[in-house]
Amino acid sequence: MSKRAANAIETVVGWMDAMRQGDPQAIAGWFHPQVTWRGVPDDAICRNRDDVLEMLRDSLVPCPEDPQTYELDAGLRGAVAVELIAAGDETVVLGAKVPGLSEVGGQNLRGQLYNVFRVRGGQIVEVTDYALRGQALEAAGAEVPRWH
Repeated sequence: MSKRAANAIETVVGWMDAMRQGDPQAIAGWFHPQVTWRGVPDDAICRNRDDVLEMLRDSLVPCPEDPQTYELDAGLRGAVAVELIAAGDETVVLGAKVPGLSEVGGQNLRGQLYNVFRVRGGQIVEVTDYALRGQALEAAGAEVPRWH
């Protein structure tokens, strides 16, 4: 029996778990070699897996509310909430609330960031960051989940 590729949400969860564990080899395995990652601001671009891994290196330590008084520990950057929304078979929106994440490139993030992941064959091929949830959902073609 052949192993099936992870679906889009499984892929993003697998990547998040590798990040949580701080395992660079496992993190790399979730990305296609030619992955692109467009950040906030728009001119922050990673053009391949090596660029992405270099950019993520700082994400393996916490992002404290008061960096001057905080000692760095291993792990994710202090996320207090995450949200995953599937938008079709190959797209996932990840929202993360990180209290110490205030701004990037002069854009106010209000302690939260949204990523749109494009996945093919169980690997992440593209990521785009957004400051606002609505922008990420629209870009992904996703709808706000209707909870019952």
